[in-house]
Amino acid sequence: MQSQATTATNASAQADRAVGGKQTRELMRSAALRNAIQKRADGVPTYTVPEAAALLSISQEYLYRLIQADMFPAVHMRIGRNQGRYVVPAKVVEKLLDDAAQAVNSLDLADWADRSGLAGGAA
Repeated sequence: MQSQATTATNASAQADRAVGGKQTRELMRSAALRNAIQKRADGVPTYTVPEAAALLSISQEYLYRLIQADMFPAVHMRIGRNQGRYVVPAKVVEKLLDDAAQAVNSLDLADWADRSGLAGGAA
């Protein structure tokens, strides 16, 4: 009997953590989007990866994968071999969104980067 109660309590705690994690991610994404919009209005020339991802409506994990696969331009600001962070030029995000808005059908990122001379990820 106690085993069933413990199992139910554990399942409830796991569900609460999952909901809490989702809410935390949504709050962080909302904050990143607000920061990006403010930077855009202020004319700041770069975005963080979470800000750029929020503007592009993709996950920051996916944007990191695109950058590391040399499919999306970014500047790798680092001191050591693997330390540091990526900075995304605002002009790249703006150009991608502008070109996508003008495209007749979907825009392929690899083709767009090649045509724009922006191929290659982290510098």
